[in-house]
Amino acid sequence: MVLKRIVSCIALIVAVLGGSTGASAQQRLVLVRDAEIENTIRIFAAPIFRAAGLDSGAIEVHLVQDASLNAFVAGGQRIFLHTGLIMRTENAGQLIGVIAHETGHIKGAHLAKLQDAIRNATAEAIIEQILAGAAVIAGSQTNRDSQGYPREPRMPGGGDSAALRSFLNYTRSQEQQADQAAVGFLERAGISPKGMLEFMKILQVQERIYVGVGRGSGYMRTHPLTSERIDFLEEQIARSRTVNAAEPPQFRELHARMVAKTLGYFEPQRALSRYPDSDRSIPARYGRAMALWRVGQVAASMSILDALIREHPRDPYIHELKGDILRDSQRPAEAVTSYERAVALLPSSVALRYQLAQAQVNAGQFAPAVRNLDQVVIAENRNLGAWDLMARAQAGLGNQGMTDLATAEVFLLRGDRQAAIYKATAAERALPRGSPGWQRAMDIKGFIESGRPRR
Repeated sequence: MVLKRIVSCIALIVAVLGGSTGASAQQRLVLVRDAEIENTIRIFAAPIFRAAGLDSGAIEVHLVQDASLNAFVAGGQRIFLHTGLIMRTENAGQLIGVIAHETGHIKGAHLAKLQDAIRNATAEAIIEQILAGAAVIAGSQTNRDSQGYPREPRMPGGGDSAALRSFLNYTRSQEQQADQAAVGFLERAGISPKGMLEFMKILQVQERIYVGVGRGSGYMRTHPLTSERIDFLEEQIARSRTVNAAEPPQFRELHARMVAKTLGYFEPQRALSRYPDSDRSIPARYGRAMALWRVGQVAASMSILDALIREHPRDPYIHELKGDILRDSQRPAEAVTSYERAVALLPSSVALRYQLAQAQVNAGQFAPAVRNLDQVVIAENRNLGAWDLMARAQAGLGNQGMTDLATAEVFLLRGDRQAAIYKATAAERALPRGSPGWQRAMDIKGFIESGRPRR
């Protein structure tokens, strides 16, 4: 996992977002990157996207560090999944059911107004706009504060609303449309819809627990849960041709590893209890290694990882986790070696290549870092963290013009057009006329001056 600093192995904290109001301070969301989890979700989602007639490569998957059971779609074809939801699923089918439902929202163009407004924004900017729009406080809090309930923002014009609900409030009819579409996607993909129903029942239990105190999970607040939806799914399953379709064995292993890794990072004590030393399965050892690292037992964690590497030398994610630990242990050169091995085993992974570049910058290896970042920003041109790292790497090489250009990209992605055009102008002056960097600087200036939205 890659959550830099605050989520080190679940790595690369791309953003901690929130405003200055009391509500937004309590509604921070953190976007995280993890090569293995992203890849696992894509493997699970690929047959669903195909069944929906969507281009899998055009759909972005983002992880949100949050303990609540939530998932949502925003900014066109982008799915956001909370880590709490991932940890709570009991099998791959349940997570696939959630993905199928969210795919139903994409296919149905629900929340179209929001999608159009933020289609070209970065993932960080999407989260920021959601929170900024939802965190406006008007008037005083009710006596709920004194009763110990979480503060909820009051939206302009009256009524209380949960933060995400203000932007991601699906209607009941849209929910049933997404459910119906999801069942169809699962059928066409040859996947049992039982997992989707199982997850709905998990949410139903949560709803019953919290309804008496006026609270609920984020998912229930943004996705109205009704008994009719449960009844609908039960009817669909009763006539489903794929209801008894077995879950592929590799899906079970991938899901178990994903849950163990996430749990080990975010809830290490719980992971140590769930994965005792006596459990010799790969997911258990993997989760235990993660948890031991998180509680400060680095040597014990490394011992487990080294044994796993001896047994499975071609597993890129074990090498990645070792690199994470070495990086956070202030051993950057050794971290580079582990990340290089991971990238060599899975060169298509943008997240792994980003991690390698990050370690290379920390180790002062600026030239190879730039080469890796060149590939990262081609694949993810809205990756704010990658452009910021590129600016650091170019500065390390003494390339002032390219440093200014990368910084212009950062400001452009943040929406600060004045700063972006200032840095693009500086890059234009410093770079050889007609060079690719010079041309990009001119392009940035051109579309800022034209007033066009970023594409």
